[in-house]
Amino acid sequence: MLTIVHGVIQQRAVDIRELGWLTGRRAETRPNFPANRDYVDLRGRTLAELDAQLDLERRAYALLEAQDYAAQAIAQADRMQSRSPTVPMLDFGIASTVVALSALGCVPVMSCRGRSLGPHAHQFPAPMTTFYVRKSHVPALLAATEAAGVWLVNSDAKLEVYSEDVRKMHAFAAALRDAIAAG
Repeated sequence: MLTIVHGVIQQRAVDIRELGWLTGRRAETRPNFPANRDYVDLRGRTLAELDAQLDLERRAYALLEAQDYAAQAIAQADRMQSRSPTVPMLDFGIASTVVALSALGCVPVMSCRGRSLGPHAHQFPAPMTTFYVRKSHVPALLAATEAAGVWLVNSDAKLEVYSEDVRKMHAFAAALRDAIAAG
């Protein structure tokens, strides 16, 4: 079952004065992110890794749509994600967003697909990714959020991209991929 999360606040508001940055060693260690007990340093993903993750998700979404988002199809999409050569530890449906942000040069620190697919409980209600970002990347991020219809706000010294529909997060990753490739 695909769930569109109701009540998501639709906001695209970034104050670049609030942004912080995370340097080398701090980004390598989980204790710096107590809210994410499963933190993994995913900095430095490549455009090739993003292309592979987008392809995996495209194939899985085709399967999900063909089977009307049945529980068995969701389980199969999750298994496909667990075999990802790039980011097997991430939730299906949000992994491409994390890889895209990393390929742009951001530092993703937390992600969740929310309660968007199947009955499995997730920490957050809606699909989201929180990340550190350089101020120079904000215009590309805003353009990609508008293209995909997702939302972007400050979250302390970080930004958070989120949506009511997990499929839009894939669209965001694809739009960000195009911005990265365009240079």
